[in-house]
Amino acid sequence: MSHVEPLLETVLRLERPLLVALDVDGTLSPIVRNPDLAEIPEPIRSVLAALAGTPTVELALITGRDLGSLSRMEQLDGVWRAVEHGGVVLAPGQTPSRPELTDEQREALDRFRQWADTHARDAFVEYKPQAVAVHVRGVASSDPGRADQLLREADELAQSLGLHVRRGKALCEAEAVRHDKGSALREIFERSGAKSIFFAGDDLTDFPAIDFAAEHGVGAFVCSEEQRGTPSASAVLLRNVDEVSSLLSQLLQRIAE
Repeated sequence: MSHVEPLLETVLRLERPLLVALDVDGTLSPIVRNPDLAEIPEPIRSVLAALAGTPTVELALITGRDLGSLSRMEQLDGVWRAVEHGGVVLAPGQTPSRPELTDEQREALDRFRQWADTHARDAFVEYKPQAVAVHVRGVASSDPGRADQLLREADELAQSLGLHVRRGKALCEAEAVRHDKGSALREIFERSGAKSIFFAGDDLTDFPAIDFAAEHGVGAFVCSEEQRGTPSASAVLLRNVDEVSSLLSQLLQRIAE
């Protein structure tokens, strides 16, 4: 029996409707240095499209990306989406509303953006409506010390500006409003009418969602060479993106039988 099959049997025993909720980068999409170049492989996109059309399944994508960045990667119908680490939660077909920030929050984000534009030019800087993320994966490959320095400086500046700091793999993100994937998953679970959950994610930012999913079904952690932190004992481990793809493909096939 393969590593995936015992987990598949557990997920198949969960009560329906089943909420299949998934992180994107490092879970569905292989990690790359430049997040703008990341792609969900076509075979996985096809499986996701079919799962989204399955009557006993609710499909959700829960990501740190903003909506525009996510839309470039998937363009699926019938999918719940939580973007910006849960800052915006959208039902299938729902139109997002523009987030409202206070003057102080906007000023703090602007000051962090100015620092990033000036001092983090060698990093990949991601600008979102409610946050700015500094990715140092590319820097770390050639100069790990410089990457660590950038993360420390970003962390210290964000805290001094009163912004919330989110840490991930090769990432420091400064947020105007604190959110997390666990609360986003809870909202989708309650709004969708699902009876159980399967969630998979690969980073520190996914831990709250993994823990919530474990209370209502299964929470899985996708391992990688960049792994930071250890998920709770309730997390089931998947070895890589390929195992996620295999699990989803077999899940679709078995549900359709």
